[in-house]
Amino acid sequence: MSTSVYSRYRAAFAQALAGALGVPAADIESQVKPAEPAHGDLSFATFPLAKAQKKAPPAIAAQLAQTLQVPGLEVKAVGPYVNARFLPLPFTQEVIDGVRKAGLAYGSDAEDGKGKTVVIDYSSPNIAKPIGFHHIRTTFLGHCIANLYRALGWRVEGINYLGDWGKQFGLVAVGFQEFGKEELREDMAHLVQVYVQANKRAGEDPAFDEKAREFFRRMEAGDPEAMKLWNQFRETSLKGFKRVYARMGIDFEHIEGESRYQGKMDAVIDQIAKKPGVKESQGAIIVDMPYADGEPPVLLKKNDGSTLYATRDLAAAEDRHARFNFDKSLYVVAQDQALHFRQVFRTLKEMGQPWADKCVHVPFGRIHGMSTRKGQVVELDQVLDEAKERVLQRVKENIAQGNLETADADALSEQIGLGAIVFGDLKHNRASDYTFDWDEVTSLEGHTGPYLQYAHARCANVLRRGGGVPTAYDPALLTLPEEQALVRELMRLPDTVKAAAEQYEPSLVARLLLDVAAAYSRYYTAGNKDRDKRILVEGNDAVRAARLALTDATRITLAAGLTLLGIPTPENM
Repeated sequence: MSTSVYSRYRAAFAQALAGALGVPAADIESQVKPAEPAHGDLSFATFPLAKAQKKAPPAIAAQLAQTLQVPGLEVKAVGPYVNARFLPLPFTQEVIDGVRKAGLAYGSDAEDGKGKTVVIDYSSPNIAKPIGFHHIRTTFLGHCIANLYRALGWRVEGINYLGDWGKQFGLVAVGFQEFGKEELREDMAHLVQVYVQANKRAGEDPAFDEKAREFFRRMEAGDPEAMKLWNQFRETSLKGFKRVYARMGIDFEHIEGESRYQGKMDAVIDQIAKKPGVKESQGAIIVDMPYADGEPPVLLKKNDGSTLYATRDLAAAEDRHARFNFDKSLYVVAQDQALHFRQVFRTLKEMGQPWADKCVHVPFGRIHGMSTRKGQVVELDQVLDEAKERVLQRVKENIAQGNLETADADALSEQIGLGAIVFGDLKHNRASDYTFDWDEVTSLEGHTGPYLQYAHARCANVLRRGGGVPTAYDPALLTLPEEQALVRELMRLPDTVKAAAEQYEPSLVARLLLDVAAAYSRYYTAGNKDRDKRILVEGNDAVRAARLALTDATRITLAAGLTLLGIPTPENM
């Protein structure tokens, strides 16, 4: 398992402290924290030692600081703290060379999850309906979490678990019989129109609603005519879905749906009947286990014999463990479904499944305020179209003003538009709600995807203007405060990737990339005030090469992080 530069220095500092105190390093390492930037990079508080040593914390810190000698670190006492600062060398070279050697794999650690498997259930639209804007959180979060685990060497089994079973399909089927046009049977947009009409009709006409329920019962009974129609409509939906996913650069190891478990649910119910047991309630079959006051029971079968989401999710969990023998099984599904997953996982545990604790619900908050210029809630594809349109206007303006050269304004606008929507979601803590704002997400300034894409393109442009990437450089020449601050931001990506995967929190990577871009911007603009601080400094080829090497490492870090988030990295903006 590779160790990041930061982790290596932190471990060495903890080891030295432990040696001086005569305790195991494991007891000290958790107490080593990031220091205030003005005082160093690492910090150890001596307060817990005061009682045992019968000394004031500042005195303990001063004594420890005099004792410690750690290669690559400058150790000083600051009041009750023992602080350590990375010496410019070899630290600067270790970071830059590490980034450049790894390339787009920077931040990855193929050994970390070697031999482990994670199953990730995400996106999961319903057939005969479009991928709506409300699907972006599960889709983008799931895709990024999958990327994070791949980067850490896990075998990832990403599953797009389609809602392709249930009464809603009955609505589509009977709706098509009444409202559909035969020549548009394979038109996804037409199926959506049919569903909307059928759903409205069912709400007004109980007989029509019952007709839809009856069609679903025919499906569950395996009626050939019903299954043929179901399969045709399912394939039409899949074609539409795949086009949208391809546009977003998203692929799945498995595309399967609730229908996979048709015919397998009675076996699961029989298994539950043995432990913890089942019982009848108002004609329905429920799991027989204690429930909290007001908690609805886990329904396995309705009184008409049809199955429910819980039944299918229990069958799916059993199937996935049998197929993949997973170390983790993640469900990237909205917070609204928290009770459902608590009950499913609890049922698995009550069944005696030792792997039940490996199943994890990864919840997320809601998005507010989304509408198009026409004022209607829209499909995800339409949101991407509008993002591209808004960006294309700015791209054309910049081309006309001579600020941008591109061979394909349309393709560039697609990349920036996608980056705007993806980052606009992933920068938020996944558990929080947020309000969508078009002007904010498409801005080239602030905490946006286009801002990060521009920072990456700026680095690429500086390298082009500087004659390309230098093969050799002297890291000892990178002594400016702006340079050292930037190196410290680049250093953070490997540890951030691990933390983001452990916490299922892509926003950690997103926020780090903003810090990297901001640090590079400060470095770049410092040269506007002081010619000697220019990256492409004149009259000193050695300094110029060193600064280009740092710029190259910045470009790579931004590209590696953006790729993990699922965001394109144009080299010219």
